[in-house]
Parts: sequence; C-alpha cells; structure tokens
Amino acid sequence: MKTLTQIPLGTRVLFGEAAKKRRRIERTIFSVFEAWSYQEIIPPIFDYYDVFTKGMGMELEDTLYRFIDREGNILALRPEFTSLVAKSVATRLADQPKPLRLCYCGEVLRYETPRGGRQREFFQIGLENIGGENVRSDAEVILVAIESLKKLGIRKFQINLGEIGYFAGIVERIDFSREDLSKIKTLIDLKDVVGLKSEMDRLNLSERRQHIILSLVHLTGDGSVIQTGRHLVSNEKSHQALNNLENLYEELKRHKMDEFITIDLSEVRGLDYYTGSIFKIYVPGLGFEIGGGGRYDNLLKNFGCDFPAVGFSFSLERLMSLES
Repeated sequence: MKTLTQIPLGTRVLFGEAAKKRRRIERTIFSVFEAWSYQEIIPPIFDYYDVFTKGMGMELEDTLYRFIDREGNILALRPEFTSLVAKSVATRLADQPKPLRLCYCGEVLRYETPRGGRQREFFQIGLENIGGENVRSDAEVILVAIESLKKLGIRKFQINLGEIGYFAGIVERIDFSREDLSKIKTLIDLKDVVGLKSEMDRLNLSERRQHIILSLVHLTGDGSVIQTGRHLVSNEKSHQALNNLENLYEELKRHKMDEFITIDLSEVRGLDYYTGSIFKIYVPGLGFEIGGGGRYDNLLKNFGCDFPAVGFSFSLERLMSLES
C-alpha cells in the first residue's frame, strides 16, 4: 500500500501556484535565451549508459539511474543535458552554421542524497554555445546568465569564476590516484584547510606542493587574484589557464559586468568534461549555488566531432526559492 500512497524519496509534485511559478520562471528565462538567438532542443529522457559516463566521469557514475532494455542494452536516465546536446550536435547537427546556440529545459535524475533545494529528480534550464570563439563565447553565456537573473528580479548574486586548467597544471606532475585527487578536490571545495593539510601529510607531499595547494583555498577575490595565482606556479598549463581567465575577465569588464564576478581559483570541482573556464552562481543567504557551467572543448570528440563548446544551467527548484 505504501507504493500507492507515497511518492518515491527524492521526487515531488507541483500543482496550483507552485506549478504556475515554475512555468513563469521558464518563460522568463527562455525569453532571454531567445533574444540571444538560442534555439530550443528537446533530447530524450534516457540514452545509452556510456553517453553519460564518458563525460561526467567515474566520480558521478554511481549517481546514474541505469537499467537494461529488452535488447540487452545498458541505458541510463539523463543526469544532465550537456552530454545529450553534445551527442545530438555531433551526430545530427554537425553541418549547421557555427556557433550553434541551443537551449533546453527539463528534468534530470541522479541517485544521491536529497540536499539544499535539490531532490533526486530536479529540473534544469540552460544553454550550450557550440563552435564559437573561446573568450567571446565564454563571456556570452555568463552575460546571458546575468541577464536572466536580472529579468527574474534577482539583483544580488555572485558568479565565482575559475579556470579548471589552473588546478590541472598544479596536479599534473603529482601521482594522485583518482580517489585521492577526488578527496583533495572536495576538501578544497569545502575550504577545509585542516582536513586538506592532514590529507596532504598522509600523501607525503613536499612542503612546496602543500603550500601551493593550501594557497588555493584563499585565492578568491577581484582581478588581482589572477596575478597572485600566477606568482604561485611555474608550469605552462596553469599560466595558460590564467591567461585565458584574465582575457575572459577583461571581456566581462568591458561589458561592465565585473561587479558580479569573483575570481575563485579554488573552483576545482566539476564534471570531468570541463576543460577551461568554470563558474558557479550564488545568491546571499543560500549555502549552495543556483547554477553554473563552464567550457568543455573535448566532449564532442566522444561522438566523433571536434567542436569547442561552453554552456551553463540553472536549477529551477533553487530559482523558485528566490523568485517572488
């Protein structure tokens, strides 16, 4: 009888004013997307299991809702949209003029503990810019995100902007296991200095490497953080990442949007497909982000097509908790 009278953990039902509110948010954001020439794409609710694991990475593999169809194929319910959009572009839209601007909205599912305004079934609204020029496209998706928030009436927000290549350059020559690297990323993300120091002691890292990694926790602020980060490292990959980040920051300043931007070189966590700029969007009073995104230049190669790309998405549930 329980299965007939209760809904599964991590799902919810919207009706009445709540349903109207969500649809209103969707329409408002889509009006901004359309003004920037983004066209809607509606991918399937499930696809082959490998489509998602190749992009999201092993760390999130256990969050997939997977099943086997009658032909014996391993399938998964979509845990995010970007991999599906990338596959669609590579296999069906590769000949379309670039940049290709696509947007979407719908439910995604991840088997994880419900937390902070997000259930196991949650709704994303976002976009992807595929085949566009690096800095200009990165700036464009951030500008669209800012305009969307303003149109919703959300005036106070902060975009923490980092570059995944900076951290990648730092750890490139350190022989971390996947498990150890994941733990280090988590501790940096939590800004847990004590836990991070303990973990690096366990791994017997040199004092210099410990100093560099511990410094990441504090590399947050205005554009001067980029120069601080530059003096901290000597490897070419990290320096190139900072050059990209600086160019993007200058482009956002040119549009007079730097007031919303916080440079954050401790932004090191994300889906495996991220290759460059990465950002999360926060509002005062919430202990979690309401959206985020980044650059993923290698993802389309999984599907036989090589285009650079960048995108972002909002959590509709979290926007609903803010929008009046």
